[in-house]
Amino acid sequence: MINHTDDLPELIRRRAERIVFDIEHAGSMIAAVQNGAKAEGFILGISCWSGLTPDRCDLLTMHFEDVLEKRLRTLILGL
Repeated sequence: MINHTDDLPELIRRRAERIVFDIEHAGSMIAAVQNGAKAEGFILGISCWSGLTPDRCDLLTMHFEDVLEKRLRTLILGL
């Protein structure tokens, strides 16, 4: 998977990586979905603040969604 956080400004990158970590290490589907919602709020905040271009926000959103989907699949399969 391509990491869409590498080229972000430092403060945004650190927070984005923390959200990805929280999603990847969620112990339940509820926790994973809650962290996915946190990712969505993060993107909305950055978008409103104009911290990234809309296209860049879309790429980061897709990255968070990919990570969340992978974790939910893992949790469903009990891996």
